[in-house]
Amino acid sequence: MLEAAISKYNWGYLDRFEYDIDLRPFWLFMLWRIQSPNSVDQLVEEVMTAFPDLLLAFPTDDYFSPERSLSMLIESRFIERFLQFWGFLIIEPRRYKDAEPIGRVVKVQPLLKQTFQFTINA
Repeated sequence: MLEAAISKYNWGYLDRFEYDIDLRPFWLFMLWRIQSPNSVDQLVEEVMTAFPDLLLAFPTDDYFSPERSLSMLIESRFIERFLQFWGFLIIEPRRYKDAEPIGRVVKVQPLLKQTFQFTINA
């Protein structure tokens, strides 16, 4: 099932984004990086650093920068439609507190740690 979710399932199916940008090639990197700080903002920064050409796929428009567009895409398609849907994590639904934006944080579920283990040999 996991292989089908990664290789066959269209994470962008019926979402509101006009961009046809496939995040599936980067899923393992993003999965590894979301586990340490549990911060969506830091994940997006690390994806932009590791894969800078990904930003070139987004047009610059009057509403969103390529960085903001990538952030929304990662949160919607990877975090909500893949990881949260499959029960690997839960994302805090609140985006604002006292009219101020708050950092998006995820809560890693036991299933994620039982399914994926990353070890780095130094």
